[in-house]
Parts: sequence; C-alpha cells; structure tokens
Amino acid sequence: MSSGARSSFAITIDVDSLRFYRMIHGLEGALPIAEDPIYRTAMPRFFDLISELGIRATLFLVGADAPQAPALGPSIRATGCEVASHSFGHDYGLTTRDSAAIAADLAAADQALAPLSDQPIAGFRAPGYNVSPALLEAVQARGYTYDSSLLPAPSYFLARGAAIGLHRLRGRSSSSLVGTVRQFAGPLEPYRTTTGTPWRPDPAGGLVEIPMVCDPWLRVPLIGTALNVLPPAVFNAGLAWAERRLSCINFEMHAIDLLDATDHPALRDLARFQRDLWVPAAEKLARLRALCARLAGERAGLCLREVAAELRA
Repeated sequence: MSSGARSSFAITIDVDSLRFYRMIHGLEGALPIAEDPIYRTAMPRFFDLISELGIRATLFLVGADAPQAPALGPSIRATGCEVASHSFGHDYGLTTRDSAAIAADLAAADQALAPLSDQPIAGFRAPGYNVSPALLEAVQARGYTYDSSLLPAPSYFLARGAAIGLHRLRGRSSSSLVGTVRQFAGPLEPYRTTTGTPWRPDPAGGLVEIPMVCDPWLRVPLIGTALNVLPPAVFNAGLAWAERRLSCINFEMHAIDLLDATDHPALRDLARFQRDLWVPAAEKLARLRALCARLAGERAGLCLREVAAELRA
C-alpha cells in the first residue's frame, strides 16, 4: 500500500449519454437528454442505491448533456456527490486536437457543470480513457488537482483494438480510438505524475493520477462491465486480491451498467454488441449493492478529490 495512505474506496461513475455507445458501434440515432434512459432511468437508480447505503460517489459528467437532465443537480446535492469533468463534448478524438481546441472544450465543460456543484471542479476523466501530454497540460492549467483516466490493464487495450478492428472488417465505423499501450500499463495505486509521462510516478509532479482498479495479478479491469458479466466468484477473487494489495479501490462504472435491454427500445439494437445489456437490471443493482456494502464495511468511502488531497498532503 502507498506510504501514508489510509485504506479507502471510491465509487466513480461515467455518465455518458446513449448516443456515445451507438457511435462506438457505428449505429445512428440519438435521443433528447430528457428521454435518454441514462438520465431518466439509470441515474435515479444509482442515486437511490447510494442514498440507501449512505455513500457518496464521484460523477464524471459531460458538459454538453448533463445540465439538460431534469433533477440531476438536486440529486447530486442531496447525496453529497462530487461533480467532475468528463469533457464538454465527449470527443473520443480529444487527444488528437490542438491545445487551443482542448482548452476550449475543458473551459466549456467547467462553465456548463458549475451550476451542478457547490465546489469548483477538481478532477477529470478522458473520454475512452485516452490521454496525451497536451490534454493533461490543459487539465493541469485549469487548476484540477487530479486525473482519473488511466486504466492499467493491457488486456483492455488489446480487447478494444480487436473490437475496433472487427467493426472495420464488417464495414462499420467506430468513433473509439485504440490509444497507446503505455497508458494501459502504469501503476495501480494513486500517484503524483507529470503531464508528459502520466503512466510514470514522479514525486515532484504537479498532477495526481488515480487509476481505476484492476486485479493486481492479471491486470483484469474490475470495472462495472466486469462486475456484471464475470461470474461472481471470479470477480470477487480479483477484488479480494486488490483489497490485499491496494490502499485505494477506485471502482469505475458507467451509468449504462444499471440498464438492461428492456429499459428502452433504443437499447435493444445496442444489445447486439453489448451482451451486458442482457443481464437484468435487478441483478446488476444487487451486485453493485453487495460490492458497495463490502467495500464500505472495510474501508473509508471517499470522493476522488479527497483521495487526491490526502496524497498531496
């Protein structure tokens, strides 16, 4: 475990509108935010669950979409959740833009998300987990204290590359990018780093990186999708190993992890590509409830801004 760090966990959720998943799989069509099951169904389920368990979460919100969602702000304040930036436009190619375009996107996200939070935005997660020096320089320039974009799982890098290649063979375009393998092979614990080499710790670095939790042995990502599709015994074994080795369990999920194919007609054709949508939502909620209760019974529940503050201190 990291020197000086207390044993903690954080529940983090990426609130991506349904259209982004359709773009990944080359499907057309979008829903108004007020009708999107991400905001209309999944997020109310999430807020009900964390309220029941008495825990807070860090919400990575898309600036172009989240402010349009009815009742999102009151739910955030009622549960004490942290609002963090998931960019303004959720552009999978954000790392390929020039510095001015990246800075404009992050500034627009801050402006859009500010009314949803009682505190300044402190953290960022990149669309698709892809980062670049220019992107992280813009993150640091905004005064953010942490980034939580890195998923240290080489297997995820390989699986995503294979999925994008398969789409191309089938004549479908995907908005997702493969990225670089180095950003999927860094440390497992939170660490200080620099914007040029974010996968390497640097005690003098000005940015805190808080990676998403993976099994320390095989580097299997222990994220929401894995919680829903892996046999519980397999997921729990990986989590137990992570609990023994890591001071901070940063569990990352997406709002879509709380939906199934029956929740909205637009999810049915998407389910052809995402088999996790065939897992009943009630089962997903039960698994998430058990995970949160397990972590809360052994660790301090923190928002990511608090994890970063402890490391910086």
